[in-house]
Amino acid sequence: MQAAAANVPAATVVNLRRPVLIAAAVGVVGLVVCGLLGHIVMGILGVVGLALGLLNTRLLQRSVAKVIASGNPSKKAVGFSSVQRLMWITAIAVALGIFVRPDGLGVFFGLAVFQVIIIANTAMPVIKERHNNE
Repeated sequence: MQAAAANVPAATVVNLRRPVLIAAAVGVVGLVVCGLLGHIVMGILGVVGLALGLLNTRLLQRSVAKVIASGNPSKKAVGFSSVQRLMWITAIAVALGIFVRPDGLGVFFGLAVFQVIIIANTAMPVIKERHNNE
């Protein structure tokens, strides 16, 4: 795994520091709000959802780095690893959603919020660049 990452330019790996900090802040606010509303378990599972989103992003980076570093990169290899990764994360989220009703929905909220955070983190530099060029 380390050899694969060594062959990938540093610019291709998205820095996750800002999304992690934003997710942590959102998680704390979510815990407080859910606690005040009497649903602390939903807040905890929201944080679990945020963590699963982060895990998904990290595993995606490692998977793509591994495929790129291999001698014969292919879309099929990335697709196969994506299916496996998403199946596991979905299974965990659905299991929590089913077995911890109704607070299990927090996992899905956390996953959705993390996706918004990561997309915003990725899109903001592009938007700023376009705005500066106009």
